[in-house]
Amino acid sequence: MKLCPVVGLVILSTIYTVTFAYQAEERLLDALKSGYRKDVIPMVDNRTAVDVEVSVTVASILGVDDKKQELKTLSWLTMDWRDYRLRWNPRQYDNLQKINVPSDLLWRPDLLPYNSRTLDSGIDLSVDAIVYSNGRVTFIPKWLTQTSCSFDATYYPFDEQTCSMKLGSWTHHAGEIDLRLSHESVSLEPFVEDSTWTIKKTSATREVLQYECCPEPYVHVLFSITLGRTSSALLRFNLIAPTVLFLAAAVLGFYLPSDTGSRTLLGVVSLLGVTLVSLLNYGNFPLSGHATTPIIGQFYALAVILVGLFTVVTIGLWGIHHHAADLSPVPGWLKAALSGLARVCCIRYPAASTDKDGAPLGSIVAGDGPAEGGAASTVSEIKKLKCMQDILQNVHAIAQTVDEQSRNTANQRDWKNVALVIDRILLTAFLLTALIGTLAILLQLA
Repeated sequence: MKLCPVVGLVILSTIYTVTFAYQAEERLLDALKSGYRKDVIPMVDNRTAVDVEVSVTVASILGVDDKKQELKTLSWLTMDWRDYRLRWNPRQYDNLQKINVPSDLLWRPDLLPYNSRTLDSGIDLSVDAIVYSNGRVTFIPKWLTQTSCSFDATYYPFDEQTCSMKLGSWTHHAGEIDLRLSHESVSLEPFVEDSTWTIKKTSATREVLQYECCPEPYVHVLFSITLGRTSSALLRFNLIAPTVLFLAAAVLGFYLPSDTGSRTLLGVVSLLGVTLVSLLNYGNFPLSGHATTPIIGQFYALAVILVGLFTVVTIGLWGIHHHAADLSPVPGWLKAALSGLARVCCIRYPAASTDKDGAPLGSIVAGDGPAEGGAASTVSEIKKLKCMQDILQNVHAIAQTVDEQSRNTANQRDWKNVALVIDRILLTAFLLTALIGTLAILLQLA
């Protein structure tokens, strides 16, 4: 029972302390509001600007729109300045060192994002400000930014993009508000990682610009964020692998017989496939603010050209094969040129065949007939000679037919050899172009 008076005294003391503290805060707030004009800038004199320290803390990336070239972020904007009208002696107010004051009751710097995509600044002005006894004011509102960026899609999907947020006073020049940076970079302390983009680096710079409209300079702060695209293995596979497979199919197609329709069918299907893949992926490319073509787009263009040339060459070789049906001989200059190229491509190019005696079989002709033997010739000998002459004429006709067939066969063989040599030359050129071009383009993305 003896503890009751002690407990009562403690409770009364606590109530008194809380009440007195509340009364002190209320008295202080009334004193600060008394005669305060929030529409008047707190300049000590007309020659001393109000120093406003600014810093930005990025909490998360809300979205990056490749098509619209804009960045959405959720940040905290920290502003610190001194207002000489908000000073007090802590001893007169129960040793209060600071007080929370609704920010709409105070003068605030009219800072706005210059490169915002919306008319709304995105700054939450409903947050309270913290006022210290020495007149220092700290204001930390949330800042929902929607700023424009200049995208460079050259290295897509391994690209890095830099977006900047330009912040400055809308009406006060450098002689009235002087912006200063608290840090030389953007803070990322509570940053929440994004699934598509990651922040590579940040920077903060102070700029003093002179505009044509106004004689006084204006101060701005520029917060820059460099974003790197976190390309997944699936995205890389979808962008590169199908086109590489179509190129490989075109290379392997050279080993198919060029006089069949299967090779032409492979070329047409490969051309349609690589064109479709290119068009589908082109639709996903980000718009670029620079006059450059994405490197991956150059790779697609190379693939379409090579596969298209493979299809055209296949049709041309098919025509050469069937040109043998005309039975026209291969021109001598073409045969000589391809004979040298055949040795380079390790192809045996046979020479034209001739008779062992150096003359075609058709040169075997019958004589002019039996020599006149005078009266010694008998009727039976004349009949035998006439029969032999008929036999020789028939042999001559057969020999001419065989010679013609031999020439036709040789012409067909020569045209097929021409097609074979051209095919191997084009295979070598196609393979080297595909390998060198693909490596040269894709290594730029590494």
